[in-house]
Amino acid sequence: MTSPVEFTIVLPCYNEAETLPSLLNAYHKVWRNLPTELVLVNNGSTDDTAEVLERELAKPENAFARSVLVPANQGYGYGVIAGLRAARGRVIGISHADMQCDPLDLFRAYDCLLASGSVQTFVKGRRGGRSLGSSIVTWVMAILASSVLMMRLTDINAQPKVFHSSLLVHLKNPPNGFELDLYLLCAARKLRWTVRTIPVIFRARLHGTSKWAFSLASRRKHIWATVKYIFRLRAQEF
Repeated sequence: MTSPVEFTIVLPCYNEAETLPSLLNAYHKVWRNLPTELVLVNNGSTDDTAEVLERELAKPENAFARSVLVPANQGYGYGVIAGLRAARGRVIGISHADMQCDPLDLFRAYDCLLASGSVQTFVKGRRGGRSLGSSIVTWVMAILASSVLMMRLTDINAQPKVFHSSLLVHLKNPPNGFELDLYLLCAARKLRWTVRTIPVIFRARLHGTSKWAFSLASRRKHIWATVKYIFRLRAQEF
């Protein structure tokens, strides 16, 4: 290892004050004796996220975690990139802070990356436990993206995503929105990295509602934004 931190896990947090104590407890339970850090990005939250983070991160059992502040929310992707810029790990993982993704999945993906024997490997989740409608939308979007971008892509928005930090220098123009998931996957594919998947279970939120799928109109808006981005991404340089 050339870095004092082996593995950085980045979680963007937008109005997750209720979830944070349970989230940190869940990560504490699966934490490994490995030079690893958890970076919680307060992504412009307007609830009590800042206060809860200050309280929870002051606890000795949560010494593995630290926070990064984005003063005003500019989108999911913007928050993730802020966390990536603060990351110190040789390997980086991304997931969600709403407890829909099992913390253990990050370490399973890390193990998969190490088992590949190559730093040019991108590991991502393959979601199960979802509704038929959500699965169909995911499948259609993957088919569209694969056809337009001429590369094999599956379950674009699945978490976690784990990759070597060397990928970061290739992220020249990342999007601020949820399209970042597609951008990261395409960046790895453009570099001819191997993409591996691990099965994961997508669970219900612990508290609150989705930040993007809270209504039919919001779902349609997100899907349309992704469709437009797929076509823009085709001509984009990495």
